[in-house]
Amino acid sequence: MARLSAQDAPTKTGHPEDQFGKELKIVKDMEVGGCMDAAVVGDRLYVIGQGKLHVCDISAPASPRILGALTNLGDTRQIEVKDGIAYITARADGMFIVDVKDAAKPKLLRHYNSIELATGIAVSGDVAFIACRTYGVELVDVSDPERPRHLSTVRTGEAQSCIARDGILYAGVWGSRELVICDVQNPRKPTILSKTPMDGYGDGLCVRGKYCFAATGHHSRKMKKRDESDPAYGCGHGLEIFDITNPEKPEFISRMKMPRFYHIGMDMWDVIVSGDYAFVADTYNGVFVVDISDIKNPRFVGHRQLAYVKSRKNPSPVGGIAIGEGVIYTAGAWSDLHVIEAPMAQPVTPEPDKPPTIPPEEPVSYEKFRVYKPDGQVWAVAFVGDIALVACGSAGLHAVQLWPEIKRLAKYETEGFAVDVKVHENYVYVAESMGGLSIWKLGKDGTMKTIGRFRVRGQLVKQVVVPKQGKYALLDVGRDSLYIIDITDPTNPTKVLKDSHLGLLYGYQISTDLFEDRYACCLWHVTGYYWYDLYGGPTPVYSGDNYPERTGAQNGIAVLPNGKDGLMTTSRGTYAIVNRQERRPLNELPQHGIEGRDLGGKPSVYGDTLYVANRFWGRVSFVDISDIEKPKLIDAFDLDGNPNIIVEHDGYPVIPAGYVGLLVCKDKIGK
Repeated sequence: MARLSAQDAPTKTGHPEDQFGKELKIVKDMEVGGCMDAAVVGDRLYVIGQGKLHVCDISAPASPRILGALTNLGDTRQIEVKDGIAYITARADGMFIVDVKDAAKPKLLRHYNSIELATGIAVSGDVAFIACRTYGVELVDVSDPERPRHLSTVRTGEAQSCIARDGILYAGVWGSRELVICDVQNPRKPTILSKTPMDGYGDGLCVRGKYCFAATGHHSRKMKKRDESDPAYGCGHGLEIFDITNPEKPEFISRMKMPRFYHIGMDMWDVIVSGDYAFVADTYNGVFVVDISDIKNPRFVGHRQLAYVKSRKNPSPVGGIAIGEGVIYTAGAWSDLHVIEAPMAQPVTPEPDKPPTIPPEEPVSYEKFRVYKPDGQVWAVAFVGDIALVACGSAGLHAVQLWPEIKRLAKYETEGFAVDVKVHENYVYVAESMGGLSIWKLGKDGTMKTIGRFRVRGQLVKQVVVPKQGKYALLDVGRDSLYIIDITDPTNPTKVLKDSHLGLLYGYQISTDLFEDRYACCLWHVTGYYWYDLYGGPTPVYSGDNYPERTGAQNGIAVLPNGKDGLMTTSRGTYAIVNRQERRPLNELPQHGIEGRDLGGKPSVYGDTLYVANRFWGRVSFVDISDIEKPKLIDAFDLDGNPNIIVEHDGYPVIPAGYVGLLVCKDKIGK
C-alpha cells in the first residue's frame, strides 16, 4: 500500500504537514463483509454492517473470534453499547435496540421509529440521543429498552454524529460546518448553548476532559466555488480541537489537516481519543493516528488507507473505528472489518458521566387544536367518510373518530412502521416501510382486511400515491427509487416502472395528484423534477421532461386544483409555479412568499388555501392563495413535533405532527 504523499495534503504556515507517520499494518480481516461501525466494551467487539450485528471475543485483541450474530437490522450506520444493550442506528430504518448480554444469542428488544434518518447515536444514563441527519438530534427515553419513548428534539441542523456527557450534548453538524453544543439536563426541554464554526463538514466527536475533538470532511469553509480549481475544494478533512470548559463559548485550540479529497457517497468521519492519541477515521483517506500530547501542536504518527476497490474506483472507505489493546478495529464500508496493528492504541477508559434526569411528562394543551396522541409517531392521515385512518409508525394503522369527540375505533397491526396511507374506492393502501405496501379491503361494516402486499426485497416503502383514476399506485422505495405498480388486481400488485436519479428521496416527494389528469411528478432533491405519463399509452412511462433544479429536501410539490396551470414547488422560503415544459432556472421564475414567514416545507392545496408543513423545523403555515401571486397568511404555528403533509377534511385542517400526535383544528379554515 503506497503511503499518502505530502503534496496531497494542504499545508499551513508554521506547521508543514509533509508526512502522516508510519504506515500501519493490517494483521487480520474478519471476513464478515462490508462494515459501517464498531464498538469495544471490555473483551467484546461489536461490529455492524449490511444489516447485521456480529459480537466477537477479543481476549486476544489481534484475533477477534465471532461468538454470535443478528440479522435484519436495516441500513446499519452507528452503534453504541451500554450495560449489555446495543443501540444501532439504521438511517431510514430507525433504531434497533438489542440485548447483547448473551454474546452467542443477541436478541432484538425493540425497533424504534425515529423522527428521521437515524444516523448517529449516543447514550447517557436513560437517554439515547439519535442524530437524525437533517432534523437535528432526537432524545429518547430508554429506561425500559423494550419500550423506548420519544422525549424531544433539539434542532441543531444536519447532525451526523453526537456525544453526551454531564447533561451536555455535542453535535457534529454537517453542511453548516459547526460544533453545536446543547443543554440537555432536562431532556424534555433541550436548548442550544452555542454554535462554533469549523473548517470542514461536521461529523464524529469525542469528549475527553475539557476538550472536544471533532472530525471533519469534504470542503473547507474557505471554498468559494464548487470545483477543483478552488484551493479549498475537498480540503475540509481534518481534526479540530476545542476547549469546552465553558460550553457556551468553546475555544479553538488547534487543527490538523488530512489529504485533499472529495467524493460523494460516503460522507462520514469519526474520532476516538485514548491516552495521548486521537484515532481518526477519514473515509476514503483511511485511518490516521495523531499524537495530542502537546494539544496545541498535534502531529501525525501513523496512518493506513484501505485497499483500492476497482469496481468503485476508490479505496474502501472507513466507516467507524474502535480501539483495542494495540489495535484499531476498522470498519471498511466496501470491504471488511480490518484489524490494524497500532502499538500506541489502548482501550478507552470511560470518563465519569452525570447523566440527565428525565422529569415527569407535563400535559400539553393546545388552544387551536384537538389532539389524538397514539403510542407511535403520526406520519399521515386519510379519510373513509368521517373516519380518519392514521398512519402511526410503530403503533400501526388506527381508525379514529374525530368528531364530535376524538375516539379510537380500531387498531390494525402492520408488519413495518405505518408511514403513509391512502384510500381509493373500497381499498386502503398503507406504506409500511420494511413491510412494503399493504393493500386492505374495506368491509361494509367498516372493518378492514389485508388482501395484498407489494415488497421490494431489502427496501423500504415510504410513500404511496393512488391517483383518482385508479389502476396505478406510485411508491417511494429505498433511498432513491420511484416505483409505479399496477393495482388492477389488488391481491397481486405488479411493478410496471422503476426509476431512480441522483439525490435521496427524503420522503413525500411524489405529487399526490396528477397534472392534466395524466402526469405525475417526482422530485429528487439533487437532480430535480421528473414527469411520468401514467395514462397516455398502454403503460406508464417517463415523459422525457426533467426540470434539473436542485431543491432542498425539506421542500415538496403540489398540483394546483381548479384548472390552474402548473405545479407548485416550495424552495428558499417561497413558492414558484412550474409545468412540464419549464426550463428556466428556478431563480429566474417569479417567487411568491410572505414577508417574515418562511414557506419552505411540504405543500398541499385545497381550493384557494395552501397548507405548508415543514418537518425539519416544525413550522406550519395556512395561506390564502386566491390571488396566487399575492399570498396572504391566514395562520401560522411553530410546533415541537414534526408536521407532515396537511389534509383538509370538510373544511377542517388535520395535521399529522409526529410524536405530538394528530392535530385537528377546532375551527374550519377561514373561520
